[in-house]
Order: sequence, then C-alpha cells, then structure tokens
Amino acid sequence: MSLLYIDMYANYMITFICYVCSAPKSYNRSDQVLSIYFGKSPVIGESYILRGGASMYAIIETGGKQMKVAAGDVVYVEKLNAEAGETVTFDKVLFVGGENVKVGSPTVEGVTVTGKVEKQGKQKKIIVFKYKAKKNYRKKQGHRQPYTKVVIESINA
Repeated sequence: MSLLYIDMYANYMITFICYVCSAPKSYNRSDQVLSIYFGKSPVIGESYILRGGASMYAIIETGGKQMKVAAGDVVYVEKLNAEAGETVTFDKVLFVGGENVKVGSPTVEGVTVTGKVEKQGKQKKIIVFKYKAKKNYRKKQGHRQPYTKVVIESINA
C-alpha cells in the first residue's frame, strides 16, 4: 500500500502515516486518495483528493438548519413526511463545493441533493423541569424530538 507525498508544514505527519499504514516512504502516485481523520488513524478513502481538491459536497437547508453533506453521508434531519425506503430530494442547496464551486444567492438553481430515508425515530428524552421558589410550583415534562435518518445518495449539480 503506497500513499501520496503531502507537502505539510510538519514532516512528522508523513512519518506517522508511513508507520501506521506500513507504507514505503516513496510517495509519487498522485491519483490515490487519502483521508486523515483527526483522532483516528489515517485511512485510504474518499474524503480528500490530493491532486484535485476536495471531493464534491453541498450545504443544504432542511428543517430550519443548514448542514454539509456529501455522497454516502448519513445525516439526521428534522422529521420529514416520508416512509423508510423512500427517496427524498432536497431543493434548498445553498452551496456546492469541490472542483467546481457554486455559491447560491440564496440557493443554487438547478442543483438538488437526493437521499434515501433509512428510518424514522425519536431522540433520547430530555426532562423539562419548571419551578418557582417558595410558591410550591413544580412542573416536570419530558420531550422526545422526532428525526429522520437519511443516507445521501447523490448531489445532482
């Protein structure tokens, strides 16, 4: 297994990657892909293409929140009206990154993100406890926020 040579400020990263992946120190292939996950060991993957910049990703808006997604990501969004196994399309794409960058104003026209609903569920229960001092007022209430687990299939740019 050979890895790419990375021009970094710290040379110890190259040595660390060599040691963990037991690769030779000759890095001359520029068509391979390297992912470095901080806190974990380096892995060959799809997150970062060294020659062509970052792989394609998008920033979408759903449920009043913005999130960065890429193909293959698993995201938890606010509850959508879709059953498990259905395909959902996110039309509010604010930004598309990668080799060709597109910035929306406010959204990028003609770009959609498709995903498949994996399951519907509820988050862990939180306790809302209200009280007023010296008035004997206590109110305990629980809440479980519903969510939809979506696997991003593609970014149609």
